[in-house]
Amino acid sequence: MSLQFSIMNEAAVSVVSIQGRILSDLDLEQLKEKIEQIKFSKFVFDLSELTNTNSSGIAFMIRTMTKARINGGDVVLANPNSGIQKLIDISKLYEVFSIYKTTEEAINHFNK
Repeated sequence: MSLQFSIMNEAAVSVVSIQGRILSDLDLEQLKEKIEQIKFSKFVFDLSELTNTNSSGIAFMIRTMTKARINGGDVVLANPNSGIQKLIDISKLYEVFSIYKTTEEAINHFNK
């Protein structure tokens, strides 16, 4: 399954639902283009349907977070499945990102 995504805007927060596998930078080209077109700088990455990622996916999330923070926003992660959660734990991404069990909790992160 190739990478698919959808983006919904909710209260100045862009919720990016990512489905499939990220195995190279090529998988991310369309998503990168869409993210750059978004005027908001607050993102929730819903990872519930992301089945696999490698360093390309991690680097993409960190680059997006860096750009968002420069513009006064942030990137938070939501709904990581057990496989992605293991990757988060091994790579200690929990020290970099705020991670929430639900998309609603992640959106509320920005309403504090």
